[in-house]
Amino acid sequence: MMSGVRPQGLVMLAIGRAIVVMAVVATVIGDASRSADGLACPTVQEIHPCTCKVKSRGLSIACENVDEAQVLMSMSVLKNRSTVLYRLMFRNFDFPRVHDYSFLGLEVKHLTMSKTNISVVEDSSLRTLARDLETLDLSYNSLKAVPTTALMHLQNLSFLNLNYNMIKVLGQAVFMGLKALERLSLYNNQINHIDDNAFFGIGNKLYRVNLGKNHLVDVPNLHTLEKLEVLSLSENFITTILEGSFLGLNKLDVLMLENNKLVVLEANVFSAISSLNSLNLKHNLITNISDLAFSGLEDNLEWLEIGHNRLDHIPSHALRPLLNLRQLDLDSNRITHVAEDAFERYGESLKFLMLNRNNIREFLPMTFFDLHSLEWLKLSHNDLTHLSEDTVLPILDTLTMIDLSHNPLECDCDLMWLTHWLQEFMRRETYTVMAPHTCTRRKKRTYNIIDLRASEMGCPEYNVIGGSAASPPVLSGLTMCLLVASLRT
Repeated sequence: MMSGVRPQGLVMLAIGRAIVVMAVVATVIGDASRSADGLACPTVQEIHPCTCKVKSRGLSIACENVDEAQVLMSMSVLKNRSTVLYRLMFRNFDFPRVHDYSFLGLEVKHLTMSKTNISVVEDSSLRTLARDLETLDLSYNSLKAVPTTALMHLQNLSFLNLNYNMIKVLGQAVFMGLKALERLSLYNNQINHIDDNAFFGIGNKLYRVNLGKNHLVDVPNLHTLEKLEVLSLSENFITTILEGSFLGLNKLDVLMLENNKLVVLEANVFSAISSLNSLNLKHNLITNISDLAFSGLEDNLEWLEIGHNRLDHIPSHALRPLLNLRQLDLDSNRITHVAEDAFERYGESLKFLMLNRNNIREFLPMTFFDLHSLEWLKLSHNDLTHLSEDTVLPILDTLTMIDLSHNPLECDCDLMWLTHWLQEFMRRETYTVMAPHTCTRRKKRTYNIIDLRASEMGCPEYNVIGGSAASPPVLSGLTMCLLVASLRT
């Protein structure tokens, strides 16, 4: 017991401390609905069932799972207070029509009306937000057309989200007046036609457009979008790309064409977009690629995805001019044979090569000879029975990941290099990033390759890559040829 303090005094001291703690808690609770500059939320009762939080730039109001009458009452409270709303969000209730001047008396920066069954946005419904509104989310509704007249006064709108509606046509100048628009998303509508002048009057800031998962059968004319950097046309029904399809898109950096119906890539189809850095052509029906298909992309294309198509060979002649290609994804095609010069002159740039899920049976001894920069090699789910050290020797110094899992590899001395590589990988990495590598011996028992022992395999003493064995490494004839060739270059 503290000297000089009676038990009654201790009780009073504890009560006093409890009162202080309660006061602090009350202050904290109050601060949650009040900002440093005095901006405060309405009381819970005033805007129930909507909720309010104070943000540094204004109030954030959310109205979810309510009815229209309750929303209108909450809105009237907010209008009477004349406060700045940083975010106003309506979600998950039936609000089919946005009436004229619905937001009169409010200043809103970011407006979301999602999953509210909106089918009509009246012409003057957003007019009073023209000066302040920066982002508008009308996704997951029932719009059958872009509400052009309602949008045209939003002079500071930078992002418009019209995903998951039922829009079928983008008519002439459908986005007229949106001078500050930077990002536009129309994913998962029913768009089957885009007028050549659909983007007339939209301003010169638009850099990202998403037209994915619509009903387009050809590449739309987007020639007026001179600042466009990212374009998604994925998940449509595009069957053909014509030369000149991308005219005017001089700044395009990323083009997504995955999940379409492309069969052939003709010559010069990308020649108008020489600035392109990333091209995704996955999940199409491509069987043939012209030798000049990637003409114009020689200097800038770094990321190319052609996986999940119907190629039966590596289109080396088309790919070889791509001087700065870093990633080549050819997974899930029908490739059975890889020519020995398939990757000739790729050595200075290619770092990631994906050939998994094909039907490749073998790699010839010099296949990887030119790949001086390769870091990732994915060969899983093929039909490889052998892959000797001589074949992979040119890339072993740079590889940080090789995946040979799910191949019918046969256990023999030629696989001992892989045993040591996997052991080193497991020591270097703190987690397993690929499936176990196995092999079979005499078509019977299955072994984990990482556990193979040279003595059990009946192999001569194996010299670990890098010369860590006590005796000098014994070089095969091919290895000696590789060393001599590297000295000459």
